Amino acid sequence: MSDMMEEKMRLARRIAERKIAFVRHAASYLVVVGGLAVVNNLTYGGYQWWLWVAFGWGIGVVSHFLSAFLYQSGNLVERLTRKELEKMNESDKT
Repeated sequence: MSDMMEEKMRLARRIAERKIAFVRHAASYLVVVGGLAVVNNLTYGGYQWWLWVAFGWGIGVVSHFLSAFLYQSGNLVERLTRKELEKMNESDKT
């Protein structure tokens, strides 16, 4: 396999691993927050304290989603790296 193909395989594997990690994160969020909601409502239905946990942890889940799916887990870093290399090459020419 060529070096370019191996690099693409490594990148594809890293992206797939990050997407799987997000799915696990989201699943654990749903299970834990759902459990806290049940406990809260079975023991004391007044103040809904579990919503604070859901909100705080939810911020982390959303940022994990953005990292795994929208920024393609490294493509942003690669693009910025290429731009920096181009700048370096241009400055070497002058």
